[in-house]
Amino acid sequence: MSEAYRTILIVDDETFIRQSFADFFEDQLWHILEAESGEQGLEILENESPQAAIVDIRLGRMDGNAFIREASRRKPEISFVICTGSPEYDIPEDILNLPSVSPHIFRKPVTDMAELEKALLELIRNKKV
Repeated sequence: MSEAYRTILIVDDETFIRQSFADFFEDQLWHILEAESGEQGLEILENESPQAAIVDIRLGRMDGNAFIREASRRKPEISFVICTGSPEYDIPEDILNLPSVSPHIFRKPVTDMAELEKALLELIRNKKV
């Protein structure tokens, strides 16, 4: 995949966390889209087609699970990685069965951003849509 075409959507309600992800991925030459809620993320997807999304689970009204379900229905080409601070979170089976969702949950704070990017790139490379 050409670096010029890598776009990532970061969906997290914590500004500092979003900015941390954005700074790292921007340094890796990704185009960054940011949303502070699942609803805002879906609005962005009306006009944008990122290859990947980093999704927090605990969001406002629409949680990360609901966002992934709806976003993958609308844009099946997007690959998703879940990042959460919730130690008890497990990926629901219906989401885990989506070909576009990493089975690896990244726990906040993410200490190895390169590993996060590697997981996303592997999902994108292996995408079967």
